Amino acid sequence: MTESTQVVHRDLAAAVQRKVERTGQSTPAIRGSDWQTTTVTAVKADGTVDAGGIEDIRRMATYQAPAVGDWIVISQESSGNWVAHGRLVPATGDAWVTPTLTSPWISYPGGGNYQGARYKRMADGMVVIEGLIASNGVSVSGTSTVFTLPAGYRPTATLVLPTINTGNVIRQLEIVETGVVRFASLPAGVVGFISISCSFLAATT
Repeated sequence: MTESTQVVHRDLAAAVQRKVERTGQSTPAIRGSDWQTTTVTAVKADGTVDAGGIEDIRRMATYQAPAVGDWIVISQESSGNWVAHGRLVPATGDAWVTPTLTSPWISYPGGGNYQGARYKRMADGMVVIEGLIASNGVSVSGTSTVFTLPAGYRPTATLVLPTINTGNVIRQLEIVETGVVRFASLPAGVVGFISISCSFLAATT
């Protein structure tokens, strides 16, 4: 074999190698699965999302209530299909959320620097609810719903917790697995103030 023939063969082998590498990089069936983090740019009516320039990404059942701006993990199967696994929680946890309270409940309107109703999810999955609320001069009794937590912020089962209301009397606070935050067994009367402060581990499914 002449030297020129060897050079041709070497150049041909290098070209084939580059072609194989490019094919592997662009073809999931060859390179296997892939994953990345990206931001949701659109939420479709069929439940899929667009993110990172990729359209119609199907969501895992655990990725509830998607929203534009969510920072999520997506992966691509060897068949080429993309799947959205769910949103990532910042190291500091989610931002505080001020819920819409069910009438007649309002954040405590009295004097003093008392925290109103709010909640957040920490990076470790703990959900923290804070706040002092009142019944706004309206008499309440029995079971009374305060607000509802969204999916991803709910416990695995109903929690029954003690809380304090006007006169330093212990009352029953419940966090239901459906997200309902409510008081139970309230005696009839106006509630001047009552705490909803508590924390619990959010369900993972």
